[in-house]
Amino acid sequence: PDAIVDDYLIGHVNPYHVGGDYGITAGMLGTEIARLINPAVENQIRHLPAIAGAGDRSEAPERARYLALAAPEYSADDCRDIALALDYEQFWLRFSDGREIIKDILNLGGNPERHEKFVDLLVEEANKAIEEQMGAIMPHVESRMLPNGAHLFMLDVEIFAHRFTFPPPGKTSGEVHDRLVREHPGEPVVTLGFGPDFAVLRSRGVMMNIPRMVRELHTEIAGGGVSGGGHLVVGSIKFVEGMRGVVVESLIRKIGEAPI
Repeated sequence: PDAIVDDYLIGHVNPYHVGGDYGITAGMLGTEIARLINPAVENQIRHLPAIAGAGDRSEAPERARYLALAAPEYSADDCRDIALALDYEQFWLRFSDGREIIKDILNLGGNPERHEKFVDLLVEEANKAIEEQMGAIMPHVESRMLPNGAHLFMLDVEIFAHRFTFPPPGKTSGEVHDRLVREHPGEPVVTLGFGPDFAVLRSRGVMMNIPRMVRELHTEIAGGGVSGGGHLVVGSIKFVEGMRGVVVESLIRKIGEAPI
Protein backbone atom coordinates (compact mmCIF):
# COMPACT_ATOMS: atom_id res chain seq x y z
CA PRO A 1 0.00 0.00 0.00
CA ASP A 2 1.04 3.59 -0.53
CA ALA A 3 2.49 5.14 2.62
CA ILE A 4 0.19 8.15 2.27
CA VAL A 5 -2.83 5.95 3.07
CA ASP A 6 -1.77 5.77 6.72
CA ASP A 7 -2.00 9.56 7.01
CA TYR A 8 -5.78 9.25 6.79
CA LEU A 9 -6.32 6.24 9.06
CA ILE A 10 -6.36 5.65 12.79
CA GLY A 11 -5.89 1.93 12.21
CA HIS A 12 -4.89 0.10 9.04
CA VAL A 13 -5.42 -3.66 8.85
CA ASN A 14 -3.28 -4.68 5.90
CA PRO A 15 -1.26 -7.90 5.52
CA TYR A 16 1.39 -6.09 3.47
CA HIS A 17 2.40 -4.18 6.62
CA VAL A 18 3.43 -7.41 8.35
CA GLY A 19 5.05 -9.37 5.54
CA GLY A 20 1.86 -10.80 4.04
CA ASP A 21 0.28 -10.23 0.65
CA TYR A 22 -2.98 -10.45 -1.31
CA GLY A 23 -3.32 -14.13 -0.39
CA ILE A 24 -4.67 -13.07 3.01
CA THR A 25 -8.06 -12.00 1.73
CA ALA A 26 -10.58 -9.43 2.94
CA GLY A 27 -12.89 -12.25 4.05
CA MET A 28 -10.14 -13.75 6.20
CA LEU A 29 -9.35 -10.38 7.77
CA GLY A 30 -13.01 -9.54 8.29
CA THR A 31 -13.63 -12.79 10.12
CA GLU A 32 -10.65 -12.27 12.41
CA ILE A 33 -11.82 -8.76 13.26
CA ALA A 34 -15.38 -10.00 13.84
CA ARG A 35 -14.31 -12.65 16.33
CA LEU A 36 -12.15 -10.13 18.18
CA ILE A 37 -15.10 -7.76 18.48
CA ASN A 38 -17.56 -10.50 19.41
CA PRO A 39 -15.86 -13.74 20.53
CA ALA A 40 -19.26 -15.40 20.99
CA VAL A 41 -19.68 -15.81 17.21
CA GLU A 42 -16.32 -17.50 16.59
CA ASN A 43 -17.66 -21.03 16.17
CA GLN A 44 -20.45 -19.85 13.87
CA ILE A 45 -18.13 -18.05 11.46
CA ARG A 46 -14.98 -20.18 11.59
CA HIS A 47 -15.67 -21.53 8.07
CA LEU A 48 -15.95 -18.10 6.45
CA PRO A 49 -12.19 -17.53 5.90
CA ALA A 50 -11.90 -20.85 4.05
CA ILE A 51 -14.80 -19.83 1.80
CA ALA A 52 -13.18 -16.44 1.20
CA GLY A 53 -9.89 -18.11 0.31
CA ALA A 54 -11.64 -20.37 -2.19
CA GLY A 55 -13.58 -17.52 -3.76
CA ASP A 56 -10.50 -15.31 -4.12
CA ARG A 57 -8.26 -18.20 -5.27
CA SER A 58 -5.84 -17.55 -2.45
CA GLU A 59 -2.58 -19.48 -2.51
CA ALA A 60 -1.39 -18.22 0.86
CA PRO A 61 -0.36 -20.83 3.46
CA GLU A 62 -3.08 -19.42 5.71
CA ARG A 63 -5.72 -20.84 3.38
CA ALA A 64 -4.74 -24.42 4.24
CA ARG A 65 -4.89 -23.58 7.94
CA TYR A 66 -8.35 -22.07 7.56
CA LEU A 67 -9.49 -25.15 5.64
CA ALA A 68 -8.26 -27.27 8.53
CA LEU A 69 -10.33 -25.15 10.91
CA ALA A 70 -13.43 -25.61 8.74
CA ALA A 71 -12.98 -29.39 8.48
CA PRO A 72 -14.59 -31.85 8.70
CA GLU A 73 -17.88 -29.96 8.28
CA TYR A 74 -16.63 -28.19 5.14
CA SER A 75 -14.21 -29.65 2.61
CA ALA A 76 -12.25 -27.61 0.06
CA ASP A 77 -14.89 -28.52 -2.54
CA ASP A 78 -17.66 -27.40 -0.20
CA CYS A 79 -15.95 -24.04 0.23
CA ARG A 80 -15.57 -23.60 -3.53
CA ASP A 81 -19.24 -24.43 -4.04
CA ILE A 82 -20.37 -21.97 -1.38
CA ALA A 83 -18.15 -19.26 -2.87
CA LEU A 84 -19.61 -19.89 -6.33
CA ALA A 85 -23.16 -19.87 -4.93
CA LEU A 86 -22.42 -16.50 -3.31
CA ASP A 87 -21.05 -15.14 -6.59
CA TYR A 88 -24.14 -16.27 -8.46
CA GLU A 89 -26.66 -15.00 -5.93
CA GLN A 90 -24.84 -11.68 -5.49
CA PHE A 91 -25.05 -11.04 -9.22
CA TRP A 92 -28.83 -11.33 -9.18
CA LEU A 93 -29.31 -9.53 -5.86
CA ARG A 94 -27.17 -6.60 -7.00
CA PHE A 95 -27.95 -3.86 -4.48
CA SER A 96 -30.78 -5.68 -2.73
CA ASP A 97 -30.25 -6.81 0.84
CA GLY A 98 -30.93 -10.54 0.60
CA ARG A 99 -29.67 -11.03 4.14
CA GLU A 100 -31.59 -14.23 4.86
CA ILE A 101 -30.60 -15.73 1.51
CA ILE A 102 -26.93 -15.05 2.26
CA LYS A 103 -27.34 -16.60 5.70
CA ASP A 104 -28.69 -19.78 4.13
CA ILE A 105 -25.84 -19.93 1.61
CA LEU A 106 -23.27 -19.53 4.40
CA ASN A 107 -25.13 -21.96 6.69
CA LEU A 108 -25.79 -19.25 9.25
CA GLY A 109 -29.57 -19.63 9.16
CA GLY A 110 -29.84 -22.61 11.49
CA ASN A 111 -31.08 -25.01 8.81
CA PRO A 112 -28.17 -27.12 7.43
CA GLU A 113 -30.43 -29.19 5.17
CA ARG A 114 -31.81 -26.09 3.46
CA HIS A 115 -28.26 -24.73 3.16
CA GLU A 116 -27.05 -27.85 1.34
CA LYS A 117 -30.00 -27.98 -1.05
CA PHE A 118 -29.81 -24.26 -1.76
CA VAL A 119 -26.08 -24.30 -2.48
CA ASP A 120 -26.47 -27.35 -4.74
CA LEU A 121 -29.19 -25.57 -6.71
CA LEU A 122 -27.22 -22.34 -7.10
CA VAL A 123 -24.01 -24.14 -8.06
CA GLU A 124 -25.83 -26.14 -10.72
CA GLU A 125 -27.34 -23.00 -12.24
CA ALA A 126 -24.06 -21.07 -11.99
CA ASN A 127 -22.07 -23.81 -13.72
CA LYS A 128 -24.62 -24.02 -16.53
CA ALA A 129 -24.33 -20.28 -17.10
CA ILE A 130 -20.53 -20.38 -16.98
CA GLU A 131 -20.32 -23.21 -19.51
CA GLU A 132 -22.66 -21.38 -21.86
CA GLN A 133 -20.56 -18.23 -21.57
CA MET A 134 -17.32 -20.13 -22.12
CA GLY A 135 -18.76 -21.81 -25.19
CA ALA A 136 -19.50 -18.40 -26.65
CA ILE A 137 -16.27 -16.59 -25.84
CA MET A 138 -13.41 -19.12 -25.91
CA PRO A 139 -13.28 -19.31 -29.75
CA HIS A 140 -12.68 -15.53 -29.80
CA VAL A 141 -9.75 -15.39 -27.39
CA GLU A 142 -6.66 -13.88 -29.04
CA SER A 143 -3.10 -14.51 -27.90
CA ARG A 144 0.28 -12.80 -27.95
CA MET A 145 3.70 -13.72 -26.62
CA LEU A 146 5.07 -10.77 -24.66
CA PRO A 147 8.75 -9.68 -24.50
CA ASN A 148 9.06 -10.97 -20.92
CA GLY A 149 8.00 -14.46 -22.00
CA ALA A 150 4.44 -14.29 -20.70
CA HIS A 151 1.43 -15.52 -22.62
CA LEU A 152 -1.11 -12.72 -23.05
CA PHE A 153 -4.68 -13.73 -23.85
CA MET A 154 -7.21 -11.08 -24.82
CA LEU A 155 -10.99 -11.23 -25.01
CA ASP A 156 -13.53 -8.57 -25.89
CA VAL A 157 -16.29 -9.27 -23.40
CA GLU A 158 -18.47 -6.56 -24.90
CA ILE A 159 -19.03 -8.17 -28.29
CA PHE A 160 -18.17 -11.85 -27.77
CA ALA A 161 -19.89 -12.60 -24.45
CA HIS A 162 -23.50 -12.65 -23.31
CA ARG A 163 -24.33 -9.41 -21.53
CA PHE A 164 -26.56 -8.61 -18.57
CA THR A 165 -26.37 -12.16 -17.27
CA PHE A 166 -24.11 -14.33 -15.14
CA PRO A 167 -21.14 -14.48 -15.31
CA PRO A 168 -20.40 -10.74 -15.63
CA PRO A 169 -17.25 -9.48 -17.41
CA GLY A 170 -14.90 -9.85 -14.43
CA LYS A 171 -16.06 -13.37 -13.63
CA THR A 172 -16.01 -14.29 -17.32
CA SER A 173 -12.39 -13.13 -17.61
CA GLY A 174 -11.50 -15.09 -14.48
CA GLU A 175 -13.06 -18.29 -15.80
CA VAL A 176 -11.25 -17.91 -19.12
CA HIS A 177 -8.01 -17.26 -17.23
CA ASP A 178 -8.43 -20.42 -15.13
CA ARG A 179 -8.85 -22.52 -18.26
CA LEU A 180 -5.83 -20.97 -19.96
CA VAL A 181 -3.66 -21.46 -16.87
CA ARG A 182 -4.56 -25.16 -16.90
CA GLU A 183 -3.62 -25.32 -20.59
CA HIS A 184 -0.20 -23.74 -19.88
CA PRO A 185 0.97 -25.30 -16.60
CA GLY A 186 4.02 -23.68 -15.08
CA GLU A 187 4.07 -20.85 -17.63
CA PRO A 188 3.34 -17.16 -16.98
CA VAL A 189 -0.15 -16.25 -18.17
CA VAL A 190 -1.99 -12.91 -18.25
CA THR A 191 -5.62 -12.62 -19.31
CA LEU A 192 -6.96 -9.24 -20.39
CA GLY A 193 -10.71 -8.89 -20.74
CA PHE A 194 -11.94 -5.57 -22.05
CA GLY A 195 -15.08 -3.70 -22.99
CA PRO A 196 -15.67 -0.25 -24.47
CA ASP A 197 -14.40 1.66 -21.42
CA PHE A 198 -12.89 -0.89 -19.04
CA ALA A 199 -10.38 -3.71 -18.78
CA VAL A 200 -9.99 -6.48 -16.22
CA LEU A 201 -6.70 -8.26 -15.59
CA ARG A 202 -5.88 -11.70 -14.26
CA SER A 203 -2.31 -12.90 -13.90
CA ARG A 204 -0.41 -16.06 -13.02
CA GLY A 205 3.37 -15.88 -12.74
CA VAL A 206 3.72 -12.23 -13.80
CA MET A 207 4.40 -9.80 -10.97
CA MET A 208 2.40 -6.77 -12.06
CA ASN A 209 1.90 -3.81 -9.76
CA ILE A 210 -1.50 -2.81 -11.10
CA PRO A 211 -2.03 0.31 -8.93
CA ARG A 212 1.32 1.67 -10.11
CA MET A 213 0.51 0.82 -13.72
CA VAL A 214 -2.79 2.69 -13.41
CA ARG A 215 -1.05 5.78 -12.00
CA GLU A 216 1.49 5.72 -14.81
CA LEU A 217 -1.18 5.35 -17.49
CA HIS A 218 -3.17 8.20 -15.94
CA THR A 219 -0.10 10.44 -16.17
CA GLU A 220 1.16 9.29 -19.56
CA ILE A 221 -2.10 9.27 -21.54
CA ALA A 222 -3.60 12.74 -21.71
CA GLY A 223 -7.37 12.61 -22.03
CA GLY A 224 -7.53 8.90 -21.26
CA GLY A 225 -9.43 9.28 -18.01
CA VAL A 226 -7.59 6.26 -16.64
CA SER A 227 -8.49 5.05 -13.14
CA GLY A 228 -8.71 1.75 -11.32
CA GLY A 229 -6.68 -0.48 -9.07
CA GLY A 230 -5.96 -3.98 -7.83
CA HIS A 231 -2.86 -5.81 -6.65
CA LEU A 232 -0.23 -8.13 -8.12
CA VAL A 233 -2.48 -10.66 -9.85
CA VAL A 234 -5.90 -9.09 -10.34
CA GLY A 235 -7.17 -5.63 -11.14
CA SER A 236 -9.48 -3.47 -13.19
CA ILE A 237 -9.02 -0.27 -15.16
CA LYS A 238 -11.51 2.33 -16.40
CA PHE A 239 -10.93 4.78 -19.23
CA VAL A 240 -12.88 6.86 -21.73
CA GLU A 241 -14.23 4.85 -24.64
CA GLY A 242 -12.55 6.88 -27.37
CA MET A 243 -9.10 6.14 -25.94
CA ARG A 244 -9.51 2.39 -25.58
CA GLY A 245 -6.97 1.46 -28.24
CA VAL A 246 -4.27 3.72 -26.83
CA VAL A 247 -4.87 2.65 -23.23
CA VAL A 248 -5.01 -1.08 -23.98
CA GLU A 249 -1.83 -1.05 -26.07
CA SER A 250 0.01 0.98 -23.42
CA LEU A 251 -1.22 -1.45 -20.77
CA ILE A 252 0.00 -4.43 -22.80
CA ARG A 253 3.42 -2.80 -23.14
CA LYS A 254 3.66 -2.41 -19.37
CA ILE A 255 2.59 -6.02 -18.81
CA GLY A 256 5.35 -7.10 -21.19
CA GLU A 257 7.89 -5.21 -19.06
CA ALA A 258 6.76 -6.77 -15.76
CA PRO A 259 9.08 -9.30 -14.09
CA ILE A 260 8.29 -13.00 -14.26
